[in-house]
Amino acid sequence: MSINFVFAGPRTTIQDKGRMGYQNTGFAPSGFMDRTAARRANLVVNNDEREAIIEFCLVGPTMLFTAPANICVSGGDFKIKIGRDEYPADTAVHVEAGQTASIMTGNVGTYGCIAVGGGLAVPEIMGSRSTNLRCSIGGFRGRQIMNGDQLELRNPRYAAQNLSGRRLPERKLPTMDEVLTVRVIPGPQQEAFTEAGLNTFYNSEYKVSNLSDRMGFRLEGDVVETKNGSDIISDGIVLGSVQIAGNGNPIVMMADRQTTGGYAKIATVIHVDIPQFAQLRPSQRVRFQAVTVQEAQKLYREYYEEFARLKRSLIGPLFDNRHPV
Repeated sequence: MSINFVFAGPRTTIQDKGRMGYQNTGFAPSGFMDRTAARRANLVVNNDEREAIIEFCLVGPTMLFTAPANICVSGGDFKIKIGRDEYPADTAVHVEAGQTASIMTGNVGTYGCIAVGGGLAVPEIMGSRSTNLRCSIGGFRGRQIMNGDQLELRNPRYAAQNLSGRRLPERKLPTMDEVLTVRVIPGPQQEAFTEAGLNTFYNSEYKVSNLSDRMGFRLEGDVVETKNGSDIISDGIVLGSVQIAGNGNPIVMMADRQTTGGYAKIATVIHVDIPQFAQLRPSQRVRFQAVTVQEAQKLYREYYEEFARLKRSLIGPLFDNRHPV
C-alpha cells in the first residue's frame, strides 16, 4: 500500500529517535522535535515508541491512501479530517482504501507528527530513518516530503486491523496567553556573564521569534549582559543548550542543531521540558528556572514512570501488531 501526498505541507519530513553516535564527525542527530508527541502517536497505533513518523510544522499534509491504514496525529490540538468527519489528536483513525485524510491545525502546538501503524518503508542510514536536510540523508530521499510523493508501509499487514477509538487522554499545552516556565541546568559557561546578566536571564520573559526552526529557537527580550562578549572557542552543543548570541538574546538548540558552537552557553534545558518548549509558536512567552542536576534526574525518572502509567491507561482495542524497529 502507499500514502500519496496530495499536499505535503511546507516543512514535512520523516523523523525517528535520531541518528546517535555521529556528532563527533559533524552529523547532527536530527530526530523528533517533540518526542512525547511521537511516542504518544506511535503508542496509539501500536508501533514501537521509537518508530519513524511523518513530522510537520503548523501546516500538515493531505494524504490519499491506496489501502487501509491506522493513523494517529499528535503534538498540539491537530485533527484528522476524512470527508466531513474530524478526529482529535492522540486518537487512532482507520482510513479505508481510496480515502483522503487531511491534517487540520488547531490553536496550540507547532510540530505535529503522524504515526502510521506498520511503520514507514524508508531505509535506515547510520542507524536512523530521520531526515537530515543539511546533509541530504535519511527519510525520504534525504529531503522534505513534496506534493506527489508516495510512501510505502514496512509492515502493511498490520494496517488491516481496525484500531479506531484507541486513544490517550488529552495533552495539556500552554495557550498563546500563558507563559511557559522552562527548567534549565545552569552553565557550562555562566562565568562569561555578569551578575546582572544572570539575573536578567532568570527573571525575564522572552518571546519566541519568527526565525525559529528545527535547528534552534531564537528568543527575543531583555539583553543578557556578558563580561567580555559572548564569543568563545567553539565547543560541543547538546539538545537544549542555551546560547547567548552576539545581540544578547538566547538561542535554544533543537533537534537539527550544529555539533559545535562559538557562543557562550548560559544553561541547558532539561530533557523533560524540551517537548513542551518545542510546541511554542512565534510570540509565545517563556521564562527560565534553574534546577540542579539531581532535580533534573528525578524529573527524568518521573517522566518515564508517568509514561508507563499512560500506556496502561490506553482506551480502546489493542492488537498484538508491534514489530521491531
